[in-house]
Amino acid sequence: MSSSVKPVDFAAIKSISEGNRYDNREIYIVDVRNPSEFSGGAIPRAVNIPLPDLDAALDLPPAEFKAKYGFELPDPASTDKGLVVHCQMGGRAAKAANALVDKKKYEDNLYIYSPGWREFSSKI
Repeated sequence: MSSSVKPVDFAAIKSISEGNRYDNREIYIVDVRNPSEFSGGAIPRAVNIPLPDLDAALDLPPAEFKAKYGFELPDPASTDKGLVVHCQMGGRAAKAANALVDKKKYEDNLYIYSPGWREFSSKI
């Protein structure tokens, strides 16, 4: 995983899921698990973009991305918006983070919640 991706812990992801800013940014939570996993339980406010669909999603024109996923993909250089990716236990989230760094050049506004749904669901 790229060294520019910053980890977040349970307290941070819980706060983000409640609509609070993190690192002075509005953060969108991207869950890269499969739809069946997502429908079985998800972090509040998370948007499901399954890992196999991520590359195609990143290629969508901005208006199509927003229509399909319900939010505008933040600009990689944005200082007031960002993304946090997560999955079940971290493996797919790391791949997603790499794709975001490689394809869209995310750096300062990309975060990962590696413990994922497994930890979150055990603590709520």
